[in-house]
Amino acid sequence: VPPMCALSFRRPEAPESIVNAMCEYQAMLDAIRDGMINKAVSEIPVDPKERADHLKAFGFFSDASMVGVCRLQDTDLLSKPFNNPDIAHLAEALRTRQTKTLAAGIDGIMADLKESMEAPPTTINGHTHALIFLYENPRDIRSDEPGTDWLKDALSHRACLRANETAAVIANYIRLLGYDAKSHSGSASDVDLNQLAVTAGLVWCIEGQLPAHLISRLIALSHRNMNNLGLRPKDLPGG
Repeated sequence: VPPMCALSFRRPEAPESIVNAMCEYQAMLDAIRDGMINKAVSEIPVDPKERADHLKAFGFFSDASMVGVCRLQDTDLLSKPFNNPDIAHLAEALRTRQTKTLAAGIDGIMADLKESMEAPPTTINGHTHALIFLYENPRDIRSDEPGTDWLKDALSHRACLRANETAAVIANYIRLLGYDAKSHSGSASDVDLNQLAVTAGLVWCIEGQLPAHLISRLIALSHRNMNNLGLRPKDLPGG
């Protein structure tokens, strides 16, 4: 399995890129990947499969294409965990920036974010299982499409951000139930997400690549059904 590499959300050489606009939001999610655990432990299903089904259901509710669960092995741990370098910039912004919005509850959200960022970093010692979210990418941009320069080479960042939203929310929910949990993303992680995706059966390792064959098969079946109807993918909106 190819080793996981940290994903950067900074494109100073391409200021028009949408990746730059994702930078601060990704940093916020990485800043709250761990947090306080509720001392009041909630009742949860005894059956491990039922627990997994509950967690998977949230992933599908959050539009994940596939969700997998697997046991966490020592080989899944990164030799050196990496953190999002933009968290430091976010911390400085939160310290000096005045919130300018009338949105209800925003002050409480910002207070929680500051508290999370000031808390000491945690480990995943004692964690036994992993929940992996896989988000399918849309088609690649064609070179002859006008007005798409700002979206070039952003598919990995898009999938990373969407998966991070889901992972951060469910990890916080588990902590509210009284159990330890920590989210991991392409820009801040203690584990090799490539390895876990293979272990959970979401992707295969073929010649150094990690294709999601189940999704590819569904797309192929969908296109075959279109052909049966006399349609082509480009005939559909966004196709």
